Amino acid sequence: MSLVRYFKESSHPFYGSVVALVMFVAYEVLLVAEPFGPHGQIRNAPEAWLRTVMYYLGVAPQYLTFVLITFSLLGVAWFSRTITQVRWGLFLGVTAESMLWGAVSGVLIQWVLGNLLFFASPMTGGTLTQLGLSVGAGLFEELFFRVFLTTLLLWAFSRVLPFRLLPLLAAVIVSSLLFSASHYIGSLGDALELYSFMFRFCAGLWFTTLFATRGFAVVALTHGFYDIFLVLS
Repeated sequence: MSLVRYFKESSHPFYGSVVALVMFVAYEVLLVAEPFGPHGQIRNAPEAWLRTVMYYLGVAPQYLTFVLITFSLLGVAWFSRTITQVRWGLFLGVTAESMLWGAVSGVLIQWVLGNLLFFASPMTGGTLTQLGLSVGAGLFEELFFRVFLTTLLLWAFSRVLPFRLLPLLAAVIVSSLLFSASHYIGSLGDALELYSFMFRFCAGLWFTTLFATRGFAVVALTHGFYDIFLVLS
């Protein structure tokens, strides 16, 4: 398979939905295997927001895992209808590519702002918990900030700003600012510092670029692998 064909096919939403399902199951298994706190505390802001929304919609917290897995399976089934042939071997390429981008991400961002360890949230607990949080960061943060928020902002800005480039730039910048700001929200948020804020803002720009050019599967795995590499190092 040529590289052009690989890049085109691997960015299809079907592969992104399969990756989301696998990452969510891995996230749940890792956190259950080594629970943190008396009730398995939530340490990922987008996950907490999702749980809050689902709660007000009438979904009890203990059923959220079942609901999310169901929606993931429905997404896999829906997007499979829009693809001519499923190439399972592409997942090996996507995984290898994401591991490469995960390693490059730290070097690239630190080249801009210098050395700073970047985590999705303060990580405490054992190694399994930290690995679970790394997977959760790649899944929930990319779903919220790239798939939902950036798309929504692009739609909104395209109705008030002229040309095609301005709405895109505005959506990318605003979503990256909000991505950075989310790490300082709540009792487990970091202390606000300009340096760390700008570092995470640049990370948001980088992940948004990956999402726009390579799709959800690659950016979610890249984010997850980046945090995993930090945990293992």
